[in-house]
Amino acid sequence: MVEEEMKKRGLILNDIRAREIGLAGKKIGAERIILHTLEYAASGGKEFFLSFEDKKRSLLVGFLRLRFPFAPHRKEITRKTAIVRELHIYGQEVGIGKEGKGNVQHMGYGKKLLQKAEEIARKNGMDKLAVISGIGAREYYRKLGYSLEGAYMVKRFHSDGRSL
Repeated sequence: MVEEEMKKRGLILNDIRAREIGLAGKKIGAERIILHTLEYAASGGKEFFLSFEDKKRSLLVGFLRLRFPFAPHRKEITRKTAIVRELHIYGQEVGIGKEGKGNVQHMGYGKKLLQKAEEIARKNGMDKLAVISGIGAREYYRKLGYSLEGAYMVKRFHSDGRSL
């Protein structure tokens, strides 16, 4: 109802769902996709919103929410643990190993967002990155050097910032 009323009034929705490239039904060339980083305070800690979007920020390819918690509440999480709270890549669904012409699925955007999150975590002195992951996605994270620790997929860093 709100969307219909906004359209009637000529207003543009600019929330995440309205900008998802898959729902918008649009295709975009890789040369028009840019990584954006927004840092802000959240729940007493620090959060980063990393996103791949077009230059006008009207189409959203995917995003990652990275948090440095203020008051960890689980044994796996310390003040030196960065947490990936969400990682989503949008687009028309494409089977693994298949190609979708003009599609953004399976183009490495999730991996690039995760690598940027690791870089930010290391630069901020974190000793590990924990990802909230469903069972079906755990193999993906294992391939990227993560291991299961409690409810999280975790990558630990050396004191010099390198991955263990």
